[in-house]
Amino acid sequence: MSKSNLIIKIAVPIALALLLSTSLTYAASIHQKPNSVSKTTFLANKAVYNELNFADKQDFEDAHKGFIAPLNTIPIRNELGDVIWDNSRYSFIREDKTAAWTVNPSLWRQAQLQNTSGLFKVVDGVYQVRGQDLSVMTIIEGKTGVIVLDTLSTIETAKEAMELYFANRPKHPVSAIVISHSHADHFGGIKGVAGFATNPATVPIIVPDRYSEEALSENVLLGNIMARRASYQFGNLLPTNEKGFVTAGIGPGLSTGTFSYLPPTVEIKNHVQTMDIDGITFKFLLTLDTEAPSEMHYYIKEYKTLVVAENTGHTLHNIYTLRGAKTRDALKWVVALNETIDEFGSEDIDSMVTSHSWPLWGKDRVIVQLTKQRDLYKYIHDQTIRMANLGYTSDQIADKIKLPKSLAAYWANRGYYGNLKQNVKAVYNFYLGNFSGNPSDLDTLPEDTAGAKYVQYMGGAKKVIKQAKADYDKGQYPWVAQVLKHVVMSNPKNIEAKNLLDNAYEQLGYQAESSVWRNFYLTGAQELRNGVVKDDSKRFNPMNMDILLNMPVKDFLNFLSIKLNGTKADHKNLTFNVSLSDVKTKYTIHVGNSVLNFKEGSIASNPDASITVDKVTFYQIALGLTDLEQTVAGGKVSITGSKDKFKELLSLLDKFDPWTNIVTPK
Repeated sequence: MSKSNLIIKIAVPIALALLLSTSLTYAASIHQKPNSVSKTTFLANKAVYNELNFADKQDFEDAHKGFIAPLNTIPIRNELGDVIWDNSRYSFIREDKTAAWTVNPSLWRQAQLQNTSGLFKVVDGVYQVRGQDLSVMTIIEGKTGVIVLDTLSTIETAKEAMELYFANRPKHPVSAIVISHSHADHFGGIKGVAGFATNPATVPIIVPDRYSEEALSENVLLGNIMARRASYQFGNLLPTNEKGFVTAGIGPGLSTGTFSYLPPTVEIKNHVQTMDIDGITFKFLLTLDTEAPSEMHYYIKEYKTLVVAENTGHTLHNIYTLRGAKTRDALKWVVALNETIDEFGSEDIDSMVTSHSWPLWGKDRVIVQLTKQRDLYKYIHDQTIRMANLGYTSDQIADKIKLPKSLAAYWANRGYYGNLKQNVKAVYNFYLGNFSGNPSDLDTLPEDTAGAKYVQYMGGAKKVIKQAKADYDKGQYPWVAQVLKHVVMSNPKNIEAKNLLDNAYEQLGYQAESSVWRNFYLTGAQELRNGVVKDDSKRFNPMNMDILLNMPVKDFLNFLSIKLNGTKADHKNLTFNVSLSDVKTKYTIHVGNSVLNFKEGSIASNPDASITVDKVTFYQIALGLTDLEQTVAGGKVSITGSKDKFKELLSLLDKFDPWTNIVTPK
């Protein structure tokens, strides 16, 4: 018997005895701290040890392979002095420590693996810095310098990763940067990397087709609410401990440092394209509209290394991500993995690296991984569509579908980031939308109004809470959460309902194998107990000056359009000519019928005002970051016509609250 299994066998009966000797009856008193694990949660987490093969240590061997140096344990700060990354906060996650019963043992195993951080050698000439951010930085040694594959999320963490590499390897300049896909956690640290180039302004930046458009657009129109929901998804507001945040599933956590952007110099346009980068041969395969709308895989010939971006890794990924994004095309994802096998399967492959977590070694294991994950997404896709055609709704399919053992038992297919139920609903929604087909769902009431009616129909809040307590004691937490949501939405001052609901959220979080579900549940519980935690230092917000400087004008004007308060704009008729002096373009902006329209290259003959201004100053004024009067007085803005009319337009634009409520009424 292994030491870890012995610990489990001893710990289980002791913990169970303690639980059985403790009353699990819900207490209605106000509380500020997380609760202990319930008997139901304990038994659910205990069962995980029998379901999965914890004796398999291959992933741990791989995660530690090639270790060179640890990360710096000193917290990383931004220019304001805020801590944006602290590797020491994960020190409680040790490999010799059995999971607390407040953490799903499978998720704890993933946290242990993601906590194997530092600088690693993959093969000679290929190195990785892992555990310095949500994503992984891979460094390729070229003929004259180093080629950096993905740059982490923020300038501070990227710079620290580069310094760790140079402290242990020859210090050659960055000769090129390759970005695998258009998500911010892979390009946000680009200025931290480019600073190590001989000339940061001219360093080659190679990206997949459509990268610029997708990288700059995803976080614009819905950036505010996405950032708010990301604080739930990545557990930024939770304490890091066994009752709070333990992992982000695909990485240890998300940096909250300074986001940056640099425009690419080369976009890979051909489906398959070979390119020499600093004397190293890269063979690219475009995998558009998969995990990201702009993404690519590539084979590095000299080092026999396959790079598969984020389309495969050590977890089931998201077909739909809970932070909010367009639903992904599962079938194109499958095709991309199949093409990767076909295109690179005949090559010599010594290693495979991804944008998150640890590598794989050996061609046979690489092909097994690609095949298992290809079939994982294809099974979810095909079976969801099959059952939809049988007449089942998305909720029914999500409840019924189970992975076959051949897929479910494979560690890399476990749902540490994505989730089977969530992905089933995503596939259904991709093809059929969110409508169930039942006409009762055509015109549903909003949550707060519906909540009041549900509670009324169920005999009042006291009766609902009484029945919910009984179901809570039976361990029926999903139903307790579902029904108590109505009580809280109808009366957010009902402390008894809020406490019982946050208890249910906590137990669901403690049981969750998905890090994202755990973080959502536990952050929801925290919001119920303490209200919305407003801490801008823990908010990942890529909408900064780097994005503004590079954002196309049409994207920015589309953003202004969704900020227009339609009710306030009712009966308004406003027209402006805007000349952007630095980019030599002109626009007509018109407000009418409570919408904002714009046209490039058009000049209205009788506008309310004409404005001449540089692009960034215009953006700043429109966003309320710069005072109009001061910029006019300083000569940065020229206005002819009615300045008051332009001020009126600005007054019609909403300012979005970055800390809006989620589990209580707005």
